[in-house]
Amino acid sequence: MKSIKLLFTLSFIFLFASSLQAQQIHGTIRNKQGELMPFATVWVSNQNKGTTANEDGKYSIKTGVGKHNLVFRFLGHSPKTYTVELESASSDKLLDVVLEEQSVNLAEVNVGGLKEDPAIGIMRRMIAMAPFHLKELDSYEAKAYVKGSGKVTEVSSLVKMLGGKKIEKEMGVKVGSTYLLEGINQVTYQKPNRLQEKVISNRNNLPPALNQGLNLRVTQTNFYRPKVWGSLWSPLGPQAFQLYKFAYLGGFTQDGMTISKIQVQPKASYDDLFEGTLQVVEDTWSIYSFQLRFKDSNGSYGFTQQNALFQGVWMPIQYDSHVNFDAFGIKANFRYITQIKQYQIKVNPAFVVKPALIEERLNKELAKEINKEKVKDPKNALGKELTRKKLKEVLKKVDKLEKKENLAKMDGLTSDYTFEVDSMSRNKSESFWEEERQVPLTESEKVGYKEADSLWIAGADKRRKDSINALPKFHFGQLYTGKFYNYEKNSIGKSLNLSGFGAGFNAVDGLYLDRSLTYRNRFGRNNYLALGGNIRYAFARHFWNGDVFLERNFDENRQYFKAEAGSNVFQMNRSNPISSFLNSLYALILSENYVKLFQKNYVNFNYQYQFTPSLRFLSMMEYRNREILTNSVNHGILNQDKHFEANMPINEAWGNQIPKRGNQLAGSLGFRWQPKASWNRYNGVRRINNGEGPTFTLIYAVGTGDDQFQRINLEYSQFVNLARLGTLNLQMTYVNYFQRATNFLDYTHFNGNQTNFISANEQSFRALPYYAFSTTDNHLKMHAKWEPRKLLFSQWNLLTQYGIREYVVYNRLQMLQGANQSAYQELVYGVSGIGKFLGVELAYPVGNWVPERFKLLLRFPF
Repeated sequence: MKSIKLLFTLSFIFLFASSLQAQQIHGTIRNKQGELMPFATVWVSNQNKGTTANEDGKYSIKTGVGKHNLVFRFLGHSPKTYTVELESASSDKLLDVVLEEQSVNLAEVNVGGLKEDPAIGIMRRMIAMAPFHLKELDSYEAKAYVKGSGKVTEVSSLVKMLGGKKIEKEMGVKVGSTYLLEGINQVTYQKPNRLQEKVISNRNNLPPALNQGLNLRVTQTNFYRPKVWGSLWSPLGPQAFQLYKFAYLGGFTQDGMTISKIQVQPKASYDDLFEGTLQVVEDTWSIYSFQLRFKDSNGSYGFTQQNALFQGVWMPIQYDSHVNFDAFGIKANFRYITQIKQYQIKVNPAFVVKPALIEERLNKELAKEINKEKVKDPKNALGKELTRKKLKEVLKKVDKLEKKENLAKMDGLTSDYTFEVDSMSRNKSESFWEEERQVPLTESEKVGYKEADSLWIAGADKRRKDSINALPKFHFGQLYTGKFYNYEKNSIGKSLNLSGFGAGFNAVDGLYLDRSLTYRNRFGRNNYLALGGNIRYAFARHFWNGDVFLERNFDENRQYFKAEAGSNVFQMNRSNPISSFLNSLYALILSENYVKLFQKNYVNFNYQYQFTPSLRFLSMMEYRNREILTNSVNHGILNQDKHFEANMPINEAWGNQIPKRGNQLAGSLGFRWQPKASWNRYNGVRRINNGEGPTFTLIYAVGTGDDQFQRINLEYSQFVNLARLGTLNLQMTYVNYFQRATNFLDYTHFNGNQTNFISANEQSFRALPYYAFSTTDNHLKMHAKWEPRKLLFSQWNLLTQYGIREYVVYNRLQMLQGANQSAYQELVYGVSGIGKFLGVELAYPVGNWVPERFKLLLRFPF
């Protein structure tokens, strides 16, 4: 009896083990020349699921019993369909596939006598249909296999000397080793823009030091949008013809549909433009596939996408991106693949039938009739013959109809993205991965996993001890060096930051030291309470200063409150036009001191409230006692024959008398208006997205007591993308004093510059003295920066790919009252990206406000 049970058990185990490999179709994919085709796609059309081949061209997919239609695809090759039947649960089918290059018809096409490349008409209709394709789906669910791999191929001698060995020792990253990450993710989308992604399982062979919760995400790139990854211009965007040129490479027919191949080339080489090929499904004007690439100063990037037809919608089934990184003395290769395994989609009923876009230049009379016709039912109109102009009008009307419904669905948000990781994602069995991955591992990947698994098991005890030891502990030496004690988990919890000693040198304090202590308790990602303080000692003045603060951010980033009190030292221009570090260098070496300081004993309250994404309320109240300080030191260490100028600056309107120490109660009320702003939510954190919209700020400020003033500040700022003409950054400020300031500290001070260095502050003058033209008169200030795609040096593609950029700046200060009502103007030509981060500027001040005719400056990106 026991022998029978044993035989039965062994038989069951054998059958179970066999079934793990059963009902499986596998093989190798090659081209006609016998070359392997890595990452070719395999789609089982009758089961709505698929997989991809590995780097060796091998594929494997479990299908179950029955007849199955398998479609094999590879970019530039004709798809091939096989019908395969698995007759039993133990069936195992070997199917090697050979794909042939796509036979593209290269015959010249003459579209109705139009003497132009047919790609022009194809792309016009493709671009017109892009907004349509963005609205085709009501919802979808997808299960995806995500795979990322990377290898550091070379490290320069300098990097090795500076820290290469330390990186290998502490992080475990070895040159020449391939590191792999895999994930099985579930994605759910609901219109208009809500996306939820969950990591079901993840796995990697990273070194233990890097194996700390890294998770891959499903690629969500959409080339129907004007911008890709936020900054790259899509060749299907509304401004594509300004940026790209297109050429027809031919076409082919598949399942009765015409697919056209279009070459995409940028009109001028730049790091936000693609080049490559795009395949278009005619009549529906959808993406069939594309192979695009771009370059920047850090390397080259390639991106391919393949689509398949589902319920009349061409959906992505594979993304493949690769990076060749070459910067900062490190060369590395990275690859990121997303293979959609399963789709469940729901098509927007109004977008089931595609409009028939006519070529207006071939059907001028019909186009006129269509454009004149009034649209009574926008959704029904989408299924008719339309011109590109009429389609745009109809889609706007559909947007208007759906606006209220969409806002209600999104709780007032324009986008909502949630990413979570299953708590058991790291604990899935090997059999789970064999079932879900369905992409055979290469031999090197198998070896890498074995090594990583053994290291992970061997290091389990060490990781447990390290996790305990990793909690910050206090040591007396940290009272000198400082320490960040972080007890947060997933951005929730407590932390304590004891800064190191800061130091500087100026004419008022001589040498000074300062440091800070901040306690923060995060109740959520955008909900926190912070308490802290600063302390400062000036050796030449023999004086201690310090202040404390309480800060609270809550109500999903809608409300902000801060209270401060103490006695501290500040620059007269609270915008801090010169950094304490740069001033210390000038003071110590050249005996030139530009920081002008006053001491303030104060209590301050600041409250802000976000009524809507577009409107924010701003308020401040402060009681203060202020005193302008005097120099305690005469000169620096070098150039001792030269003495520091007085701390009280000379000003045209004020003179050089020192204001008396006085008490003042000051306050301000205002609003910030961003008419195009909207709420976005990312993992539960609400954020404002203003894009390229304008920002208007209105502030009413008043001071009473010993020192009085009243003024209104009206500010406008905007970043404008001019497509092929580059970018434009604008800032304008108008200041009106209803009551002139009786203390120089309440004058309006400008971000001038008296050094040969400039920071990244866009609202700064290059040659204007820091305080000589501070004013209590009405005035208008303007800063404009234009960064064209091509100017002088940027005509050379090699320089733009290296990261060299050119720009032109125009600054203007116009006095509207007082004796001097002329305008101070500056013209600036600049080059940035030198050595990756430095820049050089040449400034030309217009007029006779300053003695310089030309000024050469070195620019830092901070």
